Amino acid sequence: MNTPLESLLRLPQQGTIRAAPLATLPGVMRELGVDLQPIVAAQGLSWRVFEDPDESIAYRTLCALLAACVRASGCPHLGLLVGRGGGVSTLGALGYLIQNTPDVRTALDTLISHMDVHDRGAAPTLELRAHVAMLRYDIFHADAEGSIPVSDAAMAISRNIMLSLCGPAWKPMEVHFRHAPPEDVTPYRQLFQAPVVFNAERTALVFRTQWLSTAVPGADGQLRRHFQGYVDAMANRLERGFEGKVYATVQRLLVKDRCTLDALALQLGLQPRTLNRRLQDAGTSFRALQNQARHDLAREMLRDTTSDIAAIAGLLGYTSASAFVRAFARWEGQPPAAWRKTASTATSVSTHSPGHLA
Repeated sequence: MNTPLESLLRLPQQGTIRAAPLATLPGVMRELGVDLQPIVAAQGLSWRVFEDPDESIAYRTLCALLAACVRASGCPHLGLLVGRGGGVSTLGALGYLIQNTPDVRTALDTLISHMDVHDRGAAPTLELRAHVAMLRYDIFHADAEGSIPVSDAAMAISRNIMLSLCGPAWKPMEVHFRHAPPEDVTPYRQLFQAPVVFNAERTALVFRTQWLSTAVPGADGQLRRHFQGYVDAMANRLERGFEGKVYATVQRLLVKDRCTLDALALQLGLQPRTLNRRLQDAGTSFRALQNQARHDLAREMLRDTTSDIAAIAGLLGYTSASAFVRAFARWEGQPPAAWRKTASTATSVSTHSPGHLA
């Protein structure tokens, strides 16, 4: 039997996540009148994932499980139902740490810096634009089936985390989703109590920067030091490969339209020449990782949004739509328009405009 310390120090490996976000799934499926047992068994999972929050699950398996639950229940907003019951406690030791930081900006910076100890299949990012902040959630391999309910759950959990950090007066200005809108957007409006934008460039909570200076209610400096020790011990045990770390950074830079070798080196604290040498030693290159990230993001946007080919090409940094079409045909053996027609989707695509405000 694990001691509390041993439990806290069990870490997700590359491409996995702690099972904590799934704790609410059995209750959600009961409410929807669906037997979860055979769905879980079909994914090769044990019921333990719902009982032990520190159990690790492959991120793609998480996506596949929620996709199967969406199909079985016929509920396209199932991710929202799963995520609405989560919050800072979902993050384990990291959640207790951020809840005891002095202000919201410190809490979010801590969350972003240490997300690896909870989730190694995606990453949060904070973008600041004038008086607007965007708390993003980017899935590294978002082409996985089921990434839509997973991102929906992540946004619902993020909302609850912000409420815990800021107090009940907080609410987002907008909530953005990269996927296309479902037929009924009412559950999204009801949960977030704010305008919801679909087919957006990124999945994010949008709120006023003034909230970042808010003192976290009930924060305790002694508890912060206590949980900082746990999180530091967890972080020290992480053995993320250099290539995986660089790839995650490439994806984040690519969606911000800043994916150059110099920008990547700056993010990693390296000189461009040093970065090139280390990538070569790892058997890869900046160009190869950039192309892989473009490939993954292209499949996600083609499958989950109704953005046109030219818009996707621009977002991925191509100089023209034709250059993107040629690259995609090399990857998949068919042009993007043909691939889009046959790609499976977790929700129906119901609009052809580049964006949709619900």
